Amino acid sequence: MTQILADAEVEKQLEGANGPVEVVNSNGAVLGVFTPTKPPHLRPSREELERRREEARKHPELCRPLSDFWAEMEKRHGGRS
Repeated sequence: MTQILADAEVEKQLEGANGPVEVVNSNGAVLGVFTPTKPPHLRPSREELERRREEARKHPELCRPLSDFWAEMEKRHGGRS
């Protein structure tokens, strides 16, 4: 596989990607697609975690134990997969 060295500005932009990114030239033509190696859904930011905690504090009626969730899934779908 051919490698292309990204300058500091491009590196910064790509590191901030939360999913696939179209890479375009100065005319807007698509050169390719960059896909981050670390899936964003596996690593929520500290800000996102705090937002979720705050939402749970504001609306405790929407929260429930994981065991209750699994019990409901077993009832609906006949067991865990």
